[in-house]
Amino acid sequence: MVELRFHGRFGQPVGKVTRTIGKQLMSEGKHVQVFDGFAAFRPGAPMNSTLRVSDSAVVERSVNNTTPDVVVVLDNSLFKVADVTSGLKTNGVVMALGVDSDVLGDKASNVRFIKLDGYVKGGADPEEDLLKALKENAII
Repeated sequence: MVELRFHGRFGQPVGKVTRTIGKQLMSEGKHVQVFDGFAAFRPGAPMNSTLRVSDSAVVERSVNNTTPDVVVVLDNSLFKVADVTSGLKTNGVVMALGVDSDVLGDKASNVRFIKLDGYVKGGADPEEDLLKALKENAII
């Protein structure tokens, strides 16, 4: 099983992106589980959505204290206000757009950092771009 946590802000399509990627993976025969995590329901508040992907049934049911293999940061301003790497497994992957691994500070040495700049084109379907990045980097 691979666990991915997508970070963004309330009002951005974080949940939509995660669910769309999950639906695509289901159509490819994968087993998926998707759930959202919120704090305050106000525009701009940090939020996340978790996607679990497996070739067999996903039996993990915990929505608290996730331990993702991959963290995808959709709003890079979150690096300054939230610990987006919380719970990330050792040697996990952080994917982000518009920043370099130096935003991680001391944590950069314990993770693999993937810049999404070459993948996300800013089109109408960022889900396709993210799914391509995940597949080309052998994450799913």
